[in-house]
Amino acid sequence: MLIGRLVKQANNAMNQEMNAFAQQYGLTGTQMSIIDFLTHFPGNSCDQHQIENEFGIKRSTTTVLLQRMAKKNLIERYPSPEDRRQKIVTLTAEGQKLSSDVSAYITQYEEKLKADFSEQDISKIKRFLSTMIKEK
Repeated sequence: MLIGRLVKQANNAMNQEMNAFAQQYGLTGTQMSIIDFLTHFPGNSCDQHQIENEFGIKRSTTTVLLQRMAKKNLIERYPSPEDRRQKIVTLTAEGQKLSSDVSAYITQYEEKLKADFSEQDISKIKRFLSTMIKEK
């Protein structure tokens, strides 16, 4: 089977599994990933551009995604004090409540993915995937 097809199938399987877990909280897997991403910043806050870069998604897609999360009271968005064109994204108390379950799931899922591989294998897989991402 072609490597590209396997990567696509693996991505689809991962998205389906994450979405199934996220559904119990009324979230999508991507929303769950954004909650986890925000927890790694001081004050659970970063600018929208950092989210776009982390997930490799377009500005318009990110805006719609974050607007939906704001409607669910998971995040707040407000203009950056340094650059009014940029939006700052911060987890709300509601988003912070979910963050420990989300982070625990993501950590557990990561361990499950790595379970059958040596550290050397994992290093090669990361290098392979990073190369694919850079070539886009």
